[in-house]
Amino acid sequence: MKLRMVLPWVILLLAGVASRAPADEESVFGYRDVVKRAEDLAKEPFVPQVQELSPDLQNLDYVLYRRIRFLPEHSVWENAPYRLGFFHPGYYFKQLVLFHAIEKDRLHDIPFSPAYFYYDKLIQFSGHEAFVGFKVFVPSSRPGVQDEFLSFLGASYFRAVAKGLHWGLSTRGLAVNNGINGPEEFPYFREFWMREPNPGDQSFRFFALLDSQSVTGGYQFDVQYGDTTVIDVKATVFVRKKPEVLEIAPLTTMFYFGENSVNKPTLKPDYQPSGKTEFSMNKTDFKRREFRPEVHDSDGLLMNTVSGEKLWVPLDNPRNVTVRRFSDVTSFAMLQRDRDINDYLDREAEYHRRPSLVVLPKSDPGPGFVRLLQIPTKDEYTDNEVAGWEFKNPPDAGGKVEFAYELRWTADEPDMDQFRVASTTVRPNPQSNETRFTVEYDKPKKSELIPVGDLRPHIVVNQPGEVRDVQFTPTGDGWLVSFTIYNPNPSQRLDVSCVILRQDTFCSEKWLYLLNT
Repeated sequence: MKLRMVLPWVILLLAGVASRAPADEESVFGYRDVVKRAEDLAKEPFVPQVQELSPDLQNLDYVLYRRIRFLPEHSVWENAPYRLGFFHPGYYFKQLVLFHAIEKDRLHDIPFSPAYFYYDKLIQFSGHEAFVGFKVFVPSSRPGVQDEFLSFLGASYFRAVAKGLHWGLSTRGLAVNNGINGPEEFPYFREFWMREPNPGDQSFRFFALLDSQSVTGGYQFDVQYGDTTVIDVKATVFVRKKPEVLEIAPLTTMFYFGENSVNKPTLKPDYQPSGKTEFSMNKTDFKRREFRPEVHDSDGLLMNTVSGEKLWVPLDNPRNVTVRRFSDVTSFAMLQRDRDINDYLDREAEYHRRPSLVVLPKSDPGPGFVRLLQIPTKDEYTDNEVAGWEFKNPPDAGGKVEFAYELRWTADEPDMDQFRVASTTVRPNPQSNETRFTVEYDKPKKSELIPVGDLRPHIVVNQPGEVRDVQFTPTGDGWLVSFTIYNPNPSQRLDVSCVILRQDTFCSEKWLYLLNT
């Protein structure tokens, strides 16, 4: 399935992934019902819903929690094209999450039962346990096996995969006050209403109730698994307390190091008493070098703008927390553009098979930006890159906002009629306050659309930076643009951009880089 990058944040009637629910099922429970519950909940004080767990479950560590497995034979929707399973409480996951089944003429609860799970040790229960999330399976190409492709677990986090891909980046229902000088707030889905698909249905629908100190929300999700897994999201959010930051479709991913990383990590030889290995970003410690060339779930943020520009921001592992905002964006995506296994050399993690995630807006929530938050990380187990659509002016207390967008989990790229950025390399020279960049551009699939004559690179840096020694070299598949940026004040961050022009017409993505972060 090909991707389509859309026009501005205006109401777009893109082809939906799911057929509308039958009228009788919508009359039992539908989008208006979950929105009404969110509206009523917003008028009440926020009360955290935490489970009363037994000591055995409260004290589970990560390894022991992972050993509790949902038994596929207890999947709900037994005769449907999709199978519904659940996550067990314990470890970090202690919030009370309620589940309901929507049937043709009735609505009923889905209660927790230990019989749904496999335990490799005896566990005592309090008798008040509930599920903490859910997962969805599809039949595998392997006989008798179900493949998990969708997971909702923890706060409002969820993630999906398409056929042939590996688990990777995630997204959330909403982000509140992330990246500010204060605590982040994590809204969570406290209740779900699951509508069973009919035999032969390609998609399924469910509803969710969001809750937190500042907001409540009613959500509808339509999901279709395939070569590209598509999730349509529609929501109405009510504000209890005006947040400083409110983000729609926050994409969360990991970038530890890559081809553009200056100080790649080294594996130090000293081991901690716990048996854990200490990682270091110290460029002078070469005793045990990390053998993998790159480690990341995503390698760049791609954006379309109102003017028709395509912006490419290579991800990096910064030295300090960095926040960047991009205006006039019509759609955005976190991509894993590099699909060459030899660039990762990790057959266990399979970073070359991590999905890209594209956000296609279907409504206009008002003025805002795409906001990229980058956080330093010392390992590959911490998500440190967040990109979402941020309101310029979040609603006041008592207000509400409605929005809709489409998520596409895929290995494909949007069709391009321009040169695209294939790689970025960075070589700093601290002695001269210079940094040498090489940006590699690949031809588009329809290379005949690119005029061959009068091409030139256009590099811009803000003051006091200077552009020096620009070289423009053709390759068999595109162009190499090499240039040096001189920064007389190394403590100052510089915004650098590079694009290929023919006269004044863009022939490539615009490459954007923040130097000295």
